[in-house]
Amino acid sequence: MGVNNRTDDPFANVSRTIATGGDLPAGDVPAMKRGSVPRPKGEWVCPVPADAPEARTSHNRHGRPSASWPYCDAEGRLIHWICRFDKPDGSKEILPQTLWRDAGRLSWRWGAPPVPRPLYGLDRLALAPTAPVLIVEGEKAADAAASLFSGFAVVSWSGGSKAVNKADWAPLAGRKVAILPDADTPGREAAQAIHKAALAAGAEGAAIVQLPASLPAAWDCADPFPPGFAPADMLALIGDALEVASSGQLEMPPGYTFDDGGLYWLEPGKDGAEARAVRLSDPFDVMGEARDGEGGDWGLLIRFRDRDGVEKRKTVKRAALACDAGAVRAELAAAGMLILSATGQGDRFIRFLRAVTHSARLTLAERTGWVDRSRFVLPHAVIAPPGAEPVHFDGAASALHYRKCGSLGGWQRDMAALAPGNSRLTFAISLAFVGPIMRWLDMEGGGFHFRGSSSTGKTSLAMAAGSVWGGGGSLGFASSWRATGNALEGVAHGHTETLLILDELALVDPQEAGSAAYALASGQGKARAQQSGALRRRAEWRVMVCSTGEIGLADHMRAAKRGERTMAGQELRLLDLPADAGAGFGAWEALHHMASPAAFSDAIKAVCATHYGHAGPAFIRGLVTDPAYWEREVKRLAKAFAEKARQEGDSGQVHRGALRFAAVAAAGEMATALGIVPWRAGEAEMAALACFNAWAAGFGRTGLREHRQILERVRNAIQAGQSRFGSVPRAKEHSSYGGGSDDDGATISNREGEARSLTTLGYLHDIEPGKSCYLFHDSGWNEVLTGCDPREAASVLQEHGFLVPGDGGRPKRKQRVGRQSLRFYTVRATILEWDASDLGKPDERGPASDSASDRAGPWPSEAAPATPDRSGLDPFDADPDCW
Repeated sequence: MGVNNRTDDPFANVSRTIATGGDLPAGDVPAMKRGSVPRPKGEWVCPVPADAPEARTSHNRHGRPSASWPYCDAEGRLIHWICRFDKPDGSKEILPQTLWRDAGRLSWRWGAPPVPRPLYGLDRLALAPTAPVLIVEGEKAADAAASLFSGFAVVSWSGGSKAVNKADWAPLAGRKVAILPDADTPGREAAQAIHKAALAAGAEGAAIVQLPASLPAAWDCADPFPPGFAPADMLALIGDALEVASSGQLEMPPGYTFDDGGLYWLEPGKDGAEARAVRLSDPFDVMGEARDGEGGDWGLLIRFRDRDGVEKRKTVKRAALACDAGAVRAELAAAGMLILSATGQGDRFIRFLRAVTHSARLTLAERTGWVDRSRFVLPHAVIAPPGAEPVHFDGAASALHYRKCGSLGGWQRDMAALAPGNSRLTFAISLAFVGPIMRWLDMEGGGFHFRGSSSTGKTSLAMAAGSVWGGGGSLGFASSWRATGNALEGVAHGHTETLLILDELALVDPQEAGSAAYALASGQGKARAQQSGALRRRAEWRVMVCSTGEIGLADHMRAAKRGERTMAGQELRLLDLPADAGAGFGAWEALHHMASPAAFSDAIKAVCATHYGHAGPAFIRGLVTDPAYWEREVKRLAKAFAEKARQEGDSGQVHRGALRFAAVAAAGEMATALGIVPWRAGEAEMAALACFNAWAAGFGRTGLREHRQILERVRNAIQAGQSRFGSVPRAKEHSSYGGGSDDDGATISNREGEARSLTTLGYLHDIEPGKSCYLFHDSGWNEVLTGCDPREAASVLQEHGFLVPGDGGRPKRKQRVGRQSLRFYTVRATILEWDASDLGKPDERGPASDSASDRAGPWPSEAAPATPDRSGLDPFDADPDCW
């Protein structure tokens, strides 16, 4: 092993000391010629074995080190130590300590390892085989960078800026490398040398981080960050460098060439003449090969400028190149690329695209939201940790309003600062942050519908929520409910895991409203077939909806011609929230010194036109710094809210609604913790709790929603349809003379008991003195309860004491009508006294029946056998002929 005599390597003197087997003497070591120094005695031992002696804890001249750094191999085994000694004059001395074997004896020496020297951080490199590599100068800076930038495998080298060529850079093969230099000339020179060494070692790509000129001289990551330059700013610069490092290599097919004029085909000359360059198209860049998240739908991503100089990016699908080349040319030409169409040139252009390859890989995303755990895509931005594979949004960006204007600071000052004290505004802004955390909570799609009369501020609430993600459209970030089912699918696809705002529910057909609510929540489009008959891949989304309208979903659906019944599942997917906060100012409770509620609404709309599109991306950037932590945090916050919101007796449906409000509370609190909104802790949770209580009061906290709907429909049908109930006609006795009389000899009309309406629901009959009941025949029962299971409805009424069961507990009871014995759904008239607020009370039938025995009814059945005394009972129950 040779000895290092270079004076620009700080370990050179240490290497010479190894030759003598001792420590460095006091004073300077005189210069020596390379050939006059003997080889050090013994063999360097690496890695350090388990039976090795303890390393030295002090130096003869420098004393105890102020810091020590272990160099380990890829398996975490110790290689050697680097020790720092602080001198009295303020300078420092860095000395390596290595293990040697001489004559069978192991001993530690102050000396550098042989060249090439191992990197500091090989164990980190091995633990993160796919992470990008960040190279910094010095072990202290490496530890600091590893703490600041957890998404990187951070490494350094020993010996400082003049010893780059002595390090072993082979472990960088196949890795993407960003080089973060010290802020001085030696640091920049070392970075240039590392860049060459990394590429020579086989790194996939390498780039140097461009530091701002305002940094203090010799600054590195272990130093405090100066004012105006935060770790997030440094992370962005590292990301820019990695984008350059990930640019990859283009493999040109033979016979083609690029220059500033465009793509050319080299036409071979005849009879030995030189090749002639034939221009095929305007210039463009092949940025890489792209495919979707499942490894299919491959294509090329190309970048070019149109005739006006506007940059465009297009994905050219491999499948289209194979079977529809004309469509590819047409699409590129429509986007502004000049493609020459002389004979054969168009085919040459397509042949190039078919044959060209690129080492860079990109992920295609047709919808917004999370691509994986650490990458979030928007139409014009990808938010991901540095070094992550690039993502290209391949959806219809022009139809969406993910735009930016103003600044985050301006939005915080002029918009978010108005929210405290206004529960609906705080809730709406918090709602806008729910989309990115939905998958962490395993939430299905759905959302909230702000219901209120004109000029209550509901549209202002929606615009405020939309400003978190974008704006600039006629409705800001919002879309209109006025769309077909297929169009709503496309809109939902473009708002996955962000926020979908739909304005004015009344614009959608009442007959489509319920199915639209289900479709948005289900997250799947219609199943469609390919030309071959095989199923196409369904459009999928996970969307949080913010809707507005003057009426709620249930009322709107009832306005349909067929009077659609609203399913509780529909209402639980789009929760109906009154926009009026109840303070006399419409949606507002605190006007923040403004003259009127109208002035407050106008101020919000003005801010939505000047500052938008910053808060949502900033929120995502905060989440990707530590997704595991924020996932735990959102679950903790949501669970805490659900516990606070719960009341004794709440139904399962109310609890299900509470979980959706819990997500809003958690999102708002996380936005507060990340500094996105200038609120105090607990503000978002308090607003969500107030809105939850308002919703629960309208929805009903006890009992199932479907049960209440059944009771309401039967009661309302009786109230509105008294004329549709006839009275039970008595039986007639016919003599041989054709006359008919009742028992007391009175004449009976042929129209006795008929209802006053042409379409009847049944009869009104006293089944016992003072016990009036409405007897529904099957047709009337099914009409009133359209969309409900008739037997389930009967069970609900019986459970609440309003249905008189028949024999054997059957839902229908027999009743003599004329000379016939028919079965009817027998509903007590006391249902007219019932109100929805009675749900959950021990007795829901009103004062007409107040005992447990009365609840079952005074008439016999198989479930409650009759006593021998039949006095006072319905005479038909005791007539064996009618059973």
